[in-house]
Amino acid sequence: MTINTTERRAAVRERYARAAVTGESCCGPADCKPPAADAAATDTTAASATPDEISCAVGYDRDEVDRVPEGANLGLGCGNPVALASLVAGETVLDLGSGGGFDCFLAAERVGPQGRVIGVDMTPEMVERARANALKGGVANVEFRLGEIEALPVADGIADIVISNCVLNLSADRPRVLAEALRALKPGGRVMISDLVSDHPAPDFVATSKDSLVGCLPVGTAEYQADLAAAGFIDISVERRQRYPAGHVLADPQVQAVIRREPAREAEVRAFVASIYSGTIRAGKPEVRG
Repeated sequence: MTINTTERRAAVRERYARAAVTGESCCGPADCKPPAADAAATDTTAASATPDEISCAVGYDRDEVDRVPEGANLGLGCGNPVALASLVAGETVLDLGSGGGFDCFLAAERVGPQGRVIGVDMTPEMVERARANALKGGVANVEFRLGEIEALPVADGIADIVISNCVLNLSADRPRVLAEALRALKPGGRVMISDLVSDHPAPDFVATSKDSLVGCLPVGTAEYQADLAAAGFIDISVERRQRYPAGHVLADPQVQAVIRREPAREAEVRAFVASIYSGTIRAGKPEVRG
């Protein structure tokens, strides 16, 4: 089964609307510590993992998890872009796919009252949740806007840095997202993205499956580099940070649905899932575009 761009966007919006309302997490590790070296071979379930446990496992520390307003962390990330972004007081941060506001609230602390954080999410339920969290936490230098990351509802050159966490892999038009990120950045600005990456091509029936497209389908590292360069970025780095635990991805209902439809090819799915890493993607906007 294949789906077009409109259907894919609708499927992603439906899943993340459900996450906003119910607190349901995406695929993620269940241990509140970095995955072991052999975690890719582990087939433990992620069903009992809390959002806090998932976030601890992908790079947040307990203090960060505890500092944000209750309900902001939904455990939907695959890294900690804020920790790696080297934010400076007074900067403007733009978060693509801001969800419940977890990374926005952490960024707001780092840029301080003179700084500004803008979160963009296409799911009304997420934006509503994030705004409520901001009010509850008394965070005044954060705002949340409803919009698609392929057409960002922000002015040109507004941000010093664009961050995102496990969102661009869900986009039906990632090159357009990166072009929009470049537009939104000030000259000399930068991007710091956490996302799922792999150098192993996805089996054809996985790559075209609605279930995997709204779940944990990674992006090729070379593809990310090419897309960033085509958008006009410089100083590009796509780094694999840690192997994403295969057992937790395999426990995801969307991945299980793919396997049920193609049981004879389960070994291919497992090999592909074992190749997935949490990746760090960095790049910069030229000082002057020529």
